[in-house]
Amino acid sequence: MELLKRWWRWFWRQSWLNKVAIVGILAAAVPFFLPTVVSWFKPTLVKVGVAFYIYERAYLPEENAKTYFYETRNLVSNCRLRRIEQPVPNGRAKPPKPQSWVLGKFLLENVSDESITNLRVAVKSPVLHPTTQLSTTPNVNATGKVESNSPAAQSTYVLSITALPPNTSAVFSLKTPIDEDLHQFLYVDRRSVTVQVLYLSADQFEPYPPIVSRTNAMNILNRESVLRIGDETFAGEKMEFTIPGPDEPDRKDDETTYHILPKALVCSEGTAGVW
Repeated sequence: MELLKRWWRWFWRQSWLNKVAIVGILAAAVPFFLPTVVSWFKPTLVKVGVAFYIYERAYLPEENAKTYFYETRNLVSNCRLRRIEQPVPNGRAKPPKPQSWVLGKFLLENVSDESITNLRVAVKSPVLHPTTQLSTTPNVNATGKVESNSPAAQSTYVLSITALPPNTSAVFSLKTPIDEDLHQFLYVDRRSVTVQVLYLSADQFEPYPPIVSRTNAMNILNRESVLRIGDETFAGEKMEFTIPGPDEPDRKDDETTYHILPKALVCSEGTAGVW
């Protein structure tokens, strides 16, 4: 209490300009410290972890063939996490269209002994757009939509989860295509990708801002692989090519211009997923 009184007296001795600056700094810090303060007064039923990735599928032209690849990298460190390659003979096989995405993966863990029903999670990030698509591990049912108060404001993506069973975890992937604007944001302006979980709400508790953990990117991928059914490649995609019949003409190369993303770094296994 004495320390608070001393700080208050010090604050009132400052100039009006300094007071405005101090109040502004404190106001900006509130969203970051509020989840910690809330956790002191109420138990955490749902833990939230997050990691961001770049996912690219494209091909490298060679003299007589093309090598088609899927690659997943840590968005923050640009470290390669997974890469699958397959040669594609020219003229006979039609690979999927080259494309790249930003992936935000959220690991939600129900640490209680009861089912959490009608769980809603509000997420804000500059990489969430109206084109963002949701996919989940098969042990939960969920839908998602973008909510924005104004065109200039960052979009808020709201996840609606029917139920999260007791002592169960699930992975939710928000996949946004990298268009010209997002490419400018990431690779030209080199802006930082931030994320804020505004609140969690459910039938069992009132809305509150949770503590969000920066989870190792490889740990979330591994957890997702365990939870997914079947032998699926990343994000449920498989290398599927269309092979024309013997009496069909050879395909023409895709004329669509796609610029391969800057090369990923090859990092040690222990550091590739850190961000």
